[in-house]
Amino acid sequence: MTALAGTPYGDVAAFGRAHADDGLVVYVEAAAEDAAAVCRALHGMRLAGWFDHANAVLVGRTRAPDHPRLTQREAVLDALGRLDVPIVLDVEKGTCRPTCPW
Repeated sequence: MTALAGTPYGDVAAFGRAHADDGLVVYVEAAAEDAAAVCRALHGMRLAGWFDHANAVLVGRTRAPDHPRLTQREAVLDALGRLDVPIVLDVEKGTCRPTCPW
Protein backbone atom coordinates (compact mmCIF):
# COMPACT_ATOMS: atom_id res chain seq x y z
CA MET A 1 0.00 0.00 0.00
CA THR A 2 2.77 2.45 0.81
CA ALA A 3 3.99 2.46 -2.79
CA LEU A 4 0.63 3.99 -3.72
CA ALA A 5 1.07 7.01 -1.44
CA GLY A 6 1.17 10.19 -3.50
CA THR A 7 -0.28 8.56 -6.63
CA PRO A 8 -3.82 8.83 -8.04
CA TYR A 9 -4.35 5.21 -6.95
CA GLY A 10 -3.54 5.94 -3.32
CA ASP A 11 -5.38 9.22 -2.88
CA VAL A 12 -6.50 8.56 0.68
CA ALA A 13 -6.56 12.31 1.33
CA ALA A 14 -9.44 12.66 -1.19
CA PHE A 15 -11.22 9.73 0.45
CA GLY A 16 -10.76 11.43 3.81
CA ARG A 17 -12.18 14.71 2.53
CA ALA A 18 -15.20 12.92 1.07
CA HIS A 19 -15.92 10.97 4.27
CA ALA A 20 -14.64 13.33 6.99
CA ASP A 21 -18.15 13.92 8.31
CA ASP A 22 -18.53 10.17 8.93
CA GLY A 23 -15.30 10.01 10.93
CA LEU A 24 -12.20 8.27 9.65
CA VAL A 25 -10.07 5.75 11.52
CA VAL A 26 -6.91 4.66 9.71
CA TYR A 27 -5.50 1.18 10.38
CA VAL A 28 -1.88 0.32 9.51
CA GLU A 29 0.46 -2.53 10.31
CA ALA A 30 4.14 -3.24 9.75
CA ALA A 31 3.75 -6.78 8.39
CA ALA A 32 7.40 -7.91 8.17
CA GLU A 33 9.12 -4.56 7.59
CA ASP A 34 11.86 -3.49 9.98
CA ALA A 35 11.40 -0.33 12.03
CA ALA A 36 13.43 1.92 9.70
CA ALA A 37 11.32 0.89 6.69
CA VAL A 38 8.13 1.40 8.71
CA CYS A 39 9.30 4.87 9.75
CA ARG A 40 10.05 5.85 6.11
CA ALA A 41 6.74 4.44 4.89
CA LEU A 42 4.66 6.21 7.54
CA HIS A 43 6.42 9.53 6.91
CA GLY A 44 5.65 9.14 3.18
CA MET A 45 2.02 8.29 3.89
CA ARG A 46 1.70 11.26 6.25
CA LEU A 47 3.24 13.64 3.72
CA ALA A 48 0.85 12.30 1.05
CA GLY A 49 -2.11 13.20 3.27
CA TRP A 50 -3.17 9.73 4.39
CA PHE A 51 -3.80 10.91 7.95
CA ASP A 52 -5.04 14.47 7.26
CA HIS A 53 -8.68 13.69 8.04
CA ALA A 54 -8.19 10.84 10.51
CA ASN A 55 -9.93 10.89 13.85
CA ALA A 56 -7.58 8.17 15.11
CA VAL A 57 -4.84 5.83 13.91
CA LEU A 58 -4.79 2.15 14.86
CA VAL A 59 -1.48 0.30 14.54
CA GLY A 60 -1.57 -3.48 14.42
CA ARG A 61 0.68 -5.50 16.69
CA THR A 62 3.75 -6.77 14.90
CA ARG A 63 6.57 -9.22 15.30
CA ALA A 64 8.58 -7.36 12.69
CA PRO A 65 12.15 -6.57 13.68
CA ASP A 66 13.34 -3.39 15.29
CA HIS A 67 16.23 -1.45 13.77
CA PRO A 68 19.46 -1.19 15.78
CA ARG A 69 18.62 2.46 16.55
CA LEU A 70 14.82 2.44 16.36
CA THR A 71 12.06 0.25 17.78
CA GLN A 72 8.78 -0.33 15.97
CA ARG A 73 7.02 1.87 18.54
CA GLU A 74 9.58 4.66 18.09
CA ALA A 75 9.16 4.43 14.31
CA VAL A 76 5.41 4.99 14.57
CA LEU A 77 5.77 7.84 17.04
CA ASP A 78 8.51 9.50 14.98
CA ALA A 79 6.32 9.54 11.87
CA LEU A 80 2.87 10.08 13.40
CA GLY A 81 3.43 11.42 16.90
CA ARG A 82 2.78 15.01 15.86
CA LEU A 83 -0.68 14.23 14.51
CA ASP A 84 -3.38 15.71 16.69
CA VAL A 85 -5.28 12.40 16.98
CA PRO A 86 -5.11 9.37 19.25
CA ILE A 87 -2.68 6.66 18.11
CA VAL A 88 -3.48 3.20 19.44
CA LEU A 89 -0.52 0.80 19.26
CA ASP A 90 -0.47 -3.01 19.38
CA VAL A 91 -4.04 -3.52 18.16
CA GLU A 92 -4.82 -7.24 18.08
CA LYS A 93 -5.75 -7.29 14.42
CA GLY A 94 -3.74 -8.32 11.43
CA THR A 95 -0.99 -10.88 10.98
CA CYS A 96 -0.03 -11.59 14.61
CA ARG A 97 -2.03 -13.96 16.77
CA PRO A 98 -4.22 -13.54 18.66
CA THR A 99 -6.30 -11.45 16.31
CA CYS A 100 -9.78 -10.11 16.80
CA PRO A 101 -12.32 -10.07 13.99
CA TRP A 102 -13.60 -6.67 12.95
